Amino acid sequence: MRALLLIIVTAFAAVATAWAEPQSDFFRNRTVTVYVGYGPGGGYDLYCRLFATHLGKHLPGNPVVVAQNRPGAGSLRLANELYNVLPRDGTALGMIGEVLVINQVLGDTQAMFDSAKFTWIGRLVDSGPVLAMRPDVPVATIEDALTRETIIGVPGAGSATVLTLTVINNVLGTKFKLVSGYEGSAEIRLAVERGEVQGTGSVFWRVDKDWIRQQKLRVIYQATLDPAPDLPRVPTMVQLGRTEDERKMFRFFSSYTVIGRSIVAPPGIPADRVAMLRAAFDATVADPDFVADAKNAKLDLDVIGGKKLAAVVGDVAALSGPLLEKAKRAAGKAAEK
Repeated sequence: MRALLLIIVTAFAAVATAWAEPQSDFFRNRTVTVYVGYGPGGGYDLYCRLFATHLGKHLPGNPVVVAQNRPGAGSLRLANELYNVLPRDGTALGMIGEVLVINQVLGDTQAMFDSAKFTWIGRLVDSGPVLAMRPDVPVATIEDALTRETIIGVPGAGSATVLTLTVINNVLGTKFKLVSGYEGSAEIRLAVERGEVQGTGSVFWRVDKDWIRQQKLRVIYQATLDPAPDLPRVPTMVQLGRTEDERKMFRFFSSYTVIGRSIVAPPGIPADRVAMLRAAFDATVADPDFVADAKNAKLDLDVIGGKKLAAVVGDVAALSGPLLEKAKRAAGKAAEK
């Protein structure tokens, strides 16, 4: 009996020790993977790798952190995997296309997720996508695009570029012809340089302004809610609206830019681990080494934390009623793919 009692006491002691083990030890000797839903070399990839390089020293246990490209369908593949397949323990993070939130709200049948239920960790920067045309193309304004077909290189069907240009074509009557098949903005930039396509909407003023200026591209519009300070004469998408209803429509379709380059994780992660991930994000973006590396890479930062980011996504995902139906009609086939 004494031997049996000793076994029972020892077992309970082991369980108690396991219960008492701090959750901060979870990441020790583990690998955290930060997936990016696009190919290498583009804006998403640059921000994701910068973040992954510095995250490990700010997570308890200092795990190894690696970045991995997982392109496909404008990052829809990665979004579905984050939501349904990848581990829900904090070891799988991702950076997906910010427009996927809008696509899901519009009823994209291939979006196997609820945007509001993702675990949003934090935003590194908002996005400032612009439509830029080669200088040898006789299209300098949106009015020119009403009468002349122009060829625009785009990534997968679920991308922000495809959605934005589809909406503008359907609402304003422009004649943008979309050529897909590119994994990311880096490939599209090369296609513009080689003359394979005449323009791109998959470049970001914050990231690509030097390249745009070097190629002497014309910026036709900004797909943002607020204009960039150094693009004062270039209209925003909202300003392209001819009526109040069109401006409301364009405001909704520009709202994804607030989400920008954000770190997201699967739903269902334990609350204490979510707190650790968000605290590590906050510490990473405040790290002087991280800030210096961003500056050296000419990557702007405009950070918001996980709770605020989750609230932004929740607001976008809450669209309903007549405005949602108008948005679905404007998105047309882009929302069905």
